[in-house]
Amino acid sequence: MSPRVLASLLAVTVAGVIIASCGDQPSPTVASPVGAPAVATSASVFIDMLADPAGPLGTLADGAPVVYPPNTPPSPWPPGPPPKAQPGVPVPTDPTASPTMHINVEPEPVTHSGVPIPIVSCQTNHPYTWYYEQVLVNDSGLAITFNQRENFFDGRYTSTNPEVIQIRGNGTVRIQTKWCSGYGKPHYAQTRFKGRLETGEPIEVSAPWVRLLTP
Repeated sequence: MSPRVLASLLAVTVAGVIIASCGDQPSPTVASPVGAPAVATSASVFIDMLADPAGPLGTLADGAPVVYPPNTPPSPWPPGPPPKAQPGVPVPTDPTASPTMHINVEPEPVTHSGVPIPIVSCQTNHPYTWYYEQVLVNDSGLAITFNQRENFFDGRYTSTNPEVIQIRGNGTVRIQTKWCSGYGKPHYAQTRFKGRLETGEPIEVSAPWVRLLTP
């Protein structure tokens, strides 16, 4: 075999080894073959449309209603203890401080909107409305799954939403929260999230209090 042919064969062999070696490198953009739960992407948006549990205007208070200047916030702030609830009824707790995740409210405080909310409970003498977003930020590398979120208005439990929210490690999810009320006075709201980390450990996070300003 001539030296020129031998050199050509060696070059082809070395190139093949290099290509094979590069082909064995895992691509950082390719998902790992290890199974993982489906989780929400950073663009995920959820919507909550909620009503003041106090009922239509005029069902609670006697006498003439108090007139508040526009953009009056609730007072005192932070709010005091919540109203006493029946046994077994959830009550709100102070906002959670956790290294695992945090929640931002945008905006806060929330100015009155007046745009109607298209659910039945908001269409019967509930003309006052507020719109804001809750931004759930996962500060850990572990996926988080929430399967309950409890809603509170003026310290009173209103509802539990069983919709599943999944947040990948270091991911973000946004919840568009919309409230209606029959009372044009200062209000406040809160959401509590319950679920598990991907390790199976339970997690419970009370979001910040949200001030809803008067019309």
